[in-house]
Order: sequence, then C-alpha cells, then structure tokens
Amino acid sequence: MATELQPIVDTTADDIGFSASFASTLGVDIHNAGVEATKEIFTEKILPQAKALSPVGGHLDPHPGKNRDSIQVSFRDNPETGWISAWLYTESGYGWLIEHGTSHNRQLTKTAIAKRRGKVAANDRTPAQPYLMPAVLQFVAQIAERQRELLEEGA
Repeated sequence: MATELQPIVDTTADDIGFSASFASTLGVDIHNAGVEATKEIFTEKILPQAKALSPVGGHLDPHPGKNRDSIQVSFRDNPETGWISAWLYTESGYGWLIEHGTSHNRQLTKTAIAKRRGKVAANDRTPAQPYLMPAVLQFVAQIAERQRELLEEGA
C-alpha cells in the first residue's frame, strides 16, 4: 500500500505542485489487515483468556475442564461489504448456561432487571459466571491497533 508524492515543476508559469497516486487496492488492503488482526487477537489473546476464565467444577464435576477445552473461535468475512466477524463459542453443550446462569423463576429472569423492583430470582441453580464476554472485552480494542500496525508494515 505505497503512497507516492512526486514534485512536478511547471516551467511555463513557474509554479510548483504535487501529484499524488494512491494504491488502487487500498480497500482490499484495509480489509485484509482487518481480517488478519481479528484472527490474531481472537486466537492468540481472546481464546486463551476465555479458556483461563472458564470455571472448572470442583471434585464432584464429572467432566472437569470439558467446557474449557471445548471453547472455539470461528471467523467469517465478506470483502465486498467489508464485514468481518468472529464467534467465540463452546461445544460442551452447557457453555451458555455457565455464561448466563440458570434459574427456577423463569418469569422473573425474563423481566428486565430495571423492572424487577428489587426482586431477585429465587433458588438459582447456577449463578452466571461470565468468562467469554470478559475475555472479548479485555482484548477487542487491540484489533484496530493491530490492523493499523499491519497496514503500516505493508506501506
């Protein structure tokens, strides 16, 4: 993605001007750097952090580490629209329940917290123990920084 500035001297009017030419693949370069940055940050930082934060059951857990070991990341991108996405998910079958928790009082948990008027869902089977979202929030801002670095390296 090279940018060239070439001085042009107009000897007929004794003026000095500049001509600039930009890489015609600028949009593609930006998209590719975004894809690479997203993959790097998700696989090298977010995924390991999510695995580290994943709660592991105690001595009674029949499958200790199963949820942690099943955390995966998936990517999709569309160069035409510029859309880049990454999904962090588990294949354990209960990862979502750990992230969000479960409750006996379904009606109350469907009610927005602001509208519960101080009521708390009784007899929570499993309290929420977020581990995916905190991992994403900790490192997601680094994607744009890494994309900038990749673009500068290619210049």
